[in-house]
Amino acid sequence: MDEVITNKRVPSIVAGGLQDGKRWSYATGTASYEVPRPVEPNFSFRIGSITKTFTASVVLQLAEEKQLNLNDSVEKWLPGVLKGNGYDGRKITIRQLLNHTSGLASYTDSNMRDITLPQNPFRYYTVDELISLALAKPPVFAPGEGWNYSNINTVLAGQIIQKVTGDTYAEQIRKRFIEPLGLTGTFVMGNSSYIPGEHATGYNMDKSGHLYDLTEVNQSWANAAGDMVSTVNDLTTFFSALLGGKLLNQEMMDQMLTAVDSPMGKVGLGIYEGKTPDGQSYWGHAGGTFGFETRVGGPIGGKHILVTAINSVAPEVSAARDKIFNKEFGR
Repeated sequence: MDEVITNKRVPSIVAGGLQDGKRWSYATGTASYEVPRPVEPNFSFRIGSITKTFTASVVLQLAEEKQLNLNDSVEKWLPGVLKGNGYDGRKITIRQLLNHTSGLASYTDSNMRDITLPQNPFRYYTVDELISLALAKPPVFAPGEGWNYSNINTVLAGQIIQKVTGDTYAEQIRKRFIEPLGLTGTFVMGNSSYIPGEHATGYNMDKSGHLYDLTEVNQSWANAAGDMVSTVNDLTTFFSALLGGKLLNQEMMDQMLTAVDSPMGKVGLGIYEGKTPDGQSYWGHAGGTFGFETRVGGPIGGKHILVTAINSVAPEVSAARDKIFNKEFGR
């Protein structure tokens, strides 16, 4: 970790996890280039798409409770929502939403990431707007005939949670995970643009490669696919419980880990497999959003977990993160 922060595009790393029954945490680098100060291991950060694992875990618990079936169509729960422009909600299942095989196009294209959102970071997006943005683009492929990472899949899963339970996905995440596991630094942000608790400045990169402060941003554009904030300690707790089989029964764990092939490796339901160069396997998720790049993972069993959070978004960040994960989980 000390090695990788020597790159100017990697301002700091907050990390920690669980190994041999003991928790550890570490922080190195600067929380801000403008007003230099050290980062601390208890800092909060945006977790981006790691939110997808929380949302998927709610859906899987609902399946365990027989409140829904993973092979239910989207049309069954959200009638009339997916239709037109080549889409048919009768042919897309909840399972396909969770493993990105639905064929739904992504609304978060480079224009939205690089121009639309940074120019108006406090704008609130409704779910209907997000669905409309996705459906304006034709399907990438027929349902089940390919793989395409798309936030709208998890946004729709969040809407199904609400239809089934009467609660928003945020309320269900709170009731099922945040409160029972004592995740005191974890929040579903909704319409809020700030980060609760002590945190670093989050640096985004523009097209010219310049890093600029985008710490405050309304994450409603990501909704159930990426609007949460957490800490190293809380993510360690959640993923240790999840991978340790404490949140889902064996049948649903098997469903979660039943993977499809993708350019990023094996992808399950709200989770995917990472591999070290020497072939060691770990399961988790990454989250890249404005100002923060986070990753969490560990081998099945939940006894060995690693969490890293870097307060910038740049190509060098992914390379730095991968170095640390390979060091932790490789032999």
